[in-house]
Amino acid sequence: MTTALVRKSDIAYIRSLTKASYDGFTSALRKRENCAVSPTLTASVWVPAAIGAIVGILAARYRNRKQSGYKLAMVGVAGSALGFGAGVGYTTRGSTKAVFRSTMQKVNGVRDAHWLERNPINYA
Repeated sequence: MTTALVRKSDIAYIRSLTKASYDGFTSALRKRENCAVSPTLTASVWVPAAIGAIVGILAARYRNRKQSGYKLAMVGVAGSALGFGAGVGYTTRGSTKAVFRSTMQKVNGVRDAHWLERNPINYA
């Protein structure tokens, strides 16, 4: 095979993988219409954000006692963002698992078909 044909087939393969992952994602969301991709902002999200802010400020304060209030606030915001992300990830773990499973099933189907194209099986 020439290099141009290999690149063309690789691009087509990447395109089909991308389409399969998008189809898996959208089909999982269609199956679970009531699943919350963006969770309701309850205490299960805000408590880790507050804990992250407190830990960030205390760690920065412990590291350098002469730090300005602005720097402490920025470290607190960063810790709060990390805690918020952890809370959202923990809250949406059920729907994330379903979306991931559906997407991987579609992608694995495309990968299997691609492997069979390159490695045909002769049953004779």
